[in-house]
Amino acid sequence: MKKNLPYWLVTVFILLTGAIQAAGDEGGAWLKGWLVFSFLLALVVGMLYVTWRTVIGRHLEKSLLLAVTVAFLLRLWVGAALTQLLPVVGYPDSQEHQAGYTFTDAYMRDRQAWELANTGEPLQTAFSGQYSGDQYGGMLALEAWLYRSLSLDFHRQTLVVTLTAGVAALGVIFIWKASQIWRGRLLANVAAWILALYPESVLLGSSQMREAFVISAVAITIYSLMRMLEKPDTGKRSFGWLGYLAVGMAILALFQPPMLIISLGLLFGFWLLDTRNGLYRKQPHAIGVAVLFVCLLVIALIVAASILANLPSLQSSGTLGIFGDWLAHNFAFQTYLTERSSGMFQKLLESLGEQWAWLLVMVYGIAQPVLPALVGDPSAAPIMRWIGFLRAAGWYALAPFLVYGALASLRARREDRRVQLVFLSLAVWAWAIIAAFNGGADRWDTPRYRTLLLAWQALLAAWAWDWARLKQDAWLGRWLMVEAVFVGMFTEWYASRYFPSLPHVDIFATIAITLLLSVLILIVGWVKDRRKRNQS
Repeated sequence: MKKNLPYWLVTVFILLTGAIQAAGDEGGAWLKGWLVFSFLLALVVGMLYVTWRTVIGRHLEKSLLLAVTVAFLLRLWVGAALTQLLPVVGYPDSQEHQAGYTFTDAYMRDRQAWELANTGEPLQTAFSGQYSGDQYGGMLALEAWLYRSLSLDFHRQTLVVTLTAGVAALGVIFIWKASQIWRGRLLANVAAWILALYPESVLLGSSQMREAFVISAVAITIYSLMRMLEKPDTGKRSFGWLGYLAVGMAILALFQPPMLIISLGLLFGFWLLDTRNGLYRKQPHAIGVAVLFVCLLVIALIVAASILANLPSLQSSGTLGIFGDWLAHNFAFQTYLTERSSGMFQKLLESLGEQWAWLLVMVYGIAQPVLPALVGDPSAAPIMRWIGFLRAAGWYALAPFLVYGALASLRARREDRRVQLVFLSLAVWAWAIIAAFNGGADRWDTPRYRTLLLAWQALLAAWAWDWARLKQDAWLGRWLMVEAVFVGMFTEWYASRYFPSLPHVDIFATIAITLLLSVLILIVGWVKDRRKRNQS
């Protein structure tokens, strides 16, 4: 009996959770809803179990099991809670909030999927382009299939949330194993928890959004690469990694084709610069310099294309055209929206001129969601302030590790995978810049695009934390101090706009003081390190 206890607990969880989800469907038949939700939950739990046994094996990794469980339950519960709460405490003039959706895209796509499910048309219609809710069609087709298969009698919108929550938890398993192969168990635990708890990922995984599938698909491709590199010198190399690579790429092709191109480039560069790769061992310096040069060239071309997005000569079609349009088409419109919504952006743009709009979009986009702005805005609905605060806090917790990791990779002269880490750092920050341009620094789109490469970001951040721990390096703390100065100074600036009793400092003075204090922290740290080296 004791041996079967976990299975009984899982069964009770499935039936109880299915009953609670069905009770939240106003107007739906409760018994039918209970059976439908319980069936889908059983499928999701079964998918996670089979993946665990296939990827991890029979042994129990307690930290990973907890991370996977938390990732799934957190997204499932947050999704169910928001569906019920948003119509009550969200914005009354927001159609998506009144319907229980956090994202406009999720609202449009889910409604159109329900419509497609009831028309009787083939699911391939989702890829025809006639539905505005999904330009690629994969997520729309999946949602329509889910409704058509399980819930044609009633629109149970949290069915999709159950699936996205499970798929997000699936990515935690793959990134843990990939990180464990790459650098060991401790680093793997950190990377897995980042993927499980990162607030933007939680929000996306608790909504009817494709990003949960894309993030996990990227994690699957990383796992396939690590499997390929695991034992390159043995004569009995397993080619099982090819199946995982095919699955990950197929998901990306269906849900977000541009990410297929980006993922292939990242995988190729990471493979080429791995010390276990025989080709790299023969010509490490030549290959390293060539790959990094190509990376910088591609980054420069993409940034230039994004800045000059309005030129007719940049309009194209075909596979590469999809990629180019995806990177470029949002810049002008989203910049316009950002300019209208942000007082700070307006003031800086008026002072510096339109020719510097690209730089403001890049910097402002990297800072999005701007934590000080969310702390000081009393006009937003309380639930949206909390959502915004958690999203911003998650990015502001992760970003210093990405900054530190990029700089530490340049300093880690004895690190055997130094060039690989430099490549990873370039890729992560290049993507942050691309996301800023493509989202036009919008506080919803930019973080969403940036999170698509969360699995790679988790790898770099976990390595940065591990390297700082092993070296007892003070520079991580210094970068955290720089961020604290930034948050403190701009929180005061934003708060003074809403509360007249606070002293108001001009935006340019705020920027100057922030830069001065930040540079001072870094210079003092450099001097201290130099003195310590001279004394030793």
